Formats: sequence, structure tokens, C-alpha cells
Amino acid sequence: MSLNQVWKLLYPHWKKPAVELIPGYTIMILVPGDLPFFLKIALETCAKQDPRDLVETLVVPDNRLQPGFIERMEEWTQNYSASPVRLVSQNPLERLATRHYNNYHNNYWLQVVRGINAVRTTHVLFHDVDLFIEEPDFLRKHYEACVAENLAVRGVSKAWDPWFAEQGIHHVVATWESIFDINWFRSFRPWQHRGQDEIIAGKRHSCDATYWAQCQTPPERIGCESREVGFIHFNYVTGSYRRFQTTKGPFEDIYFRLLLLRLLIDAYDPSGWKYDIPSMEVFVRGVNDSSNRVTYLEESTRQRYSDFRSLLQVLLDSRSLSPQQASIIRENIRPFDQIFGFSQGRSLTATTQS
Repeated sequence: MSLNQVWKLLYPHWKKPAVELIPGYTIMILVPGDLPFFLKIALETCAKQDPRDLVETLVVPDNRLQPGFIERMEEWTQNYSASPVRLVSQNPLERLATRHYNNYHNNYWLQVVRGINAVRTTHVLFHDVDLFIEEPDFLRKHYEACVAENLAVRGVSKAWDPWFAEQGIHHVVATWESIFDINWFRSFRPWQHRGQDEIIAGKRHSCDATYWAQCQTPPERIGCESREVGFIHFNYVTGSYRRFQTTKGPFEDIYFRLLLLRLLIDAYDPSGWKYDIPSMEVFVRGVNDSSNRVTYLEESTRQRYSDFRSLLQVLLDSRSLSPQQASIIRENIRPFDQIFGFSQGRSLTATTQS
């Protein structure tokens, strides 16, 4: 029996909703259970949004939930006035499945299934924890446009995989910050939303979560923001972190996502939580030391610093951070700016120190 067949047997259908669907939307925060600071960022981000039509916020941790996470969630949600907050924990079946098959992409899909089963509203928004929203009415307008245009899916970015556009399929959108009609989502079986190889346009291709279902949907029922404005998104942070955790020895941080994690941890969570991320001193050593746990030695990596740092500067200049949080990040990133020759408004090719 193939792995796909196993998931079909384990997740053949959705749970029947306990109540009639409530008009409005749910924010679903899919958060790594061992990175609680991301929950704090997500809550602070969503709390600044116009809460009209927001019914509930779901916190859906993955299978790495650590002791102390729930206590921090309870503390951080005390002043969260946007909506009621509900924790959606792993059920025994999912806990057993992830114990024997621990794959980042599959774990994400299981989070999605668990979250969708808990949704009680007509629409649900997948909030990405590494995405900062600048405009206070962004989510409200996003939801209103989805309803007004009778869309099954409304995204903020086109699919990250260019293969779909190359096949003439232009309507597929990325899952991050997308809003979904819950009846559309549940019209497909849970396993059909899983990231897996599928036949699309007569060709076999690896689909991300929800992509196959979107391909089976009329293009006019899927919409997307015309421009990526109103938010700051670093992308692929959790995936980079999970790959780092599976390696032993030096790890080339090619997009500076591990560095971003350390910067955000220091800015958002001074609690002393033991994160599986090196200190800033270790990161700085990785510019020259090939034996360091995290390295920045490849020329292609060094060339990417300017793009990473420019996006980080957009975050620093936004209203997303408190003055104290911004100050901590500026202080911690200074050694990298000096090494890579970055200054606000200009950047130079990375220099090598001997």
C-alpha cells in the first residue's frame, strides 16, 4: 500500500460541523509548536486589524508542541480583543501518524485538516506566522472582496511554483494569507488538499497544499490581489528551520531565514524559552568558519544578503514593530551589515574577512 493510499484511508472525509455555519471568517494561525514567539507575532499582527466580520481565531500548533506553549498562549491572548481564541490540539490519530512519519509538508497538511475541522464560519483565512500586515483594514477588505465576488479562494500572491503558469494555468494562488470559502474547501476530501504528485494538464507534477483542488476549480472562482502590497512576507522560514533541525554539522543559511528567526526571537520573546536556534555570536562566526553550525560561505548566499536586508529594513520602517523591538533588531543585525557592506539605501557586494 502506498503512502497516499494510507492517507486516503485515514482521512477520507471531514467532520460534520457541530453548528450551522456562522457568516464571517476565522483566522487560522498555523504555528510551529516549538517556536511560540511566532504566535506572539501573529497575535500582535491580527490584533491591529479591523475586527469587523472576524468571528474567531484558531491557534493550530504542529506536532512539535512543547511544554509551556499553552501557558504562553494564555498569557499573550489575555489582551487580544479582536475575537475569541481557541486552541486546536492534535488528536490521537494525528499524534500517532506524525510519530511514525515526520515530514514538514505532511505535518502542515495535517494542521490544515485539524484546523478546517474546527472552523465554524463560512470562510477561513490561513494566516502565515512570518507575514506582517501593514494596513489595518487589510483582512476586512480581503474578506469583503471574497464574499462580494463569490470566490471560492482569494489569495494575496500567485502560486510560488511557476510550473502552473507555464502550463497556462494562471489562477492558482499561494496558500499564505488566502481566504477560503469553507464549503468549497470541504467539497474536496481532506487528502485531496495534501501536497503530493498529481496529474495536471496531462503531466505529473508535485503540487503544494490546495493546488490540485484549485486546478479543479473554474478560474473565475479564484481571485488574487493585483499587487503584493499592504504586507511584509519573508516566506519559507519554518521550512528552513525544519531542514536545519534534521541536519548535523554546518548548515548554509542560503536565504538568511535562520538569522531572521534569531533576530525575531530576541525582539519578541525575552522569556528565556530554549529555542533550537544558535545565538547571534554563533551566526556571526558563520561568515568565516566552515565548521560553524550555521554558515554564510557560498557566494550565492552572500549575494542574497542585500535582498534579505532590504526586506528587513521595510519591516523596521513599518509600524509592525514597537520602538524597542526595532531597536533590538537594528543592534543585532549591525555586525552583518558591516560584514556585508550594507547601509540603508545602498548595499555592496559581500566582503570576506580573514
